[in-house]
Amino acid sequence: MAICRIIESGITPEQYDEMRSRLGIGDSPPAGASLHLAANGEDGKIRIVEVWDSRDEAERWAEKVTAARQEAGFGAPTSITYFEVYNLRQA
Repeated sequence: MAICRIIESGITPEQYDEMRSRLGIGDSPPAGASLHLAANGEDGKIRIVEVWDSRDEAERWAEKVTAARQEAGFGAPTSITYFEVYNLRQA
């Protein structure tokens, strides 16, 4: 079952770009992810919405992201919330 996760990243847009570079991500989401959206909040911190084929795939990716965040000195995200996808439409 597809899942959605919403991440309060606690990092700035510049730090987000650094993380993408560290993780070697181009313009596409990683394998297993069908959607990745990053939005800049009023506080200047990035919020991320992702849709994954499964929670297991999302959590495997999160392990890589966590290691890269620690290496960069960014610490852990403020929060990650998981939801089962009920309906997804893309333009």
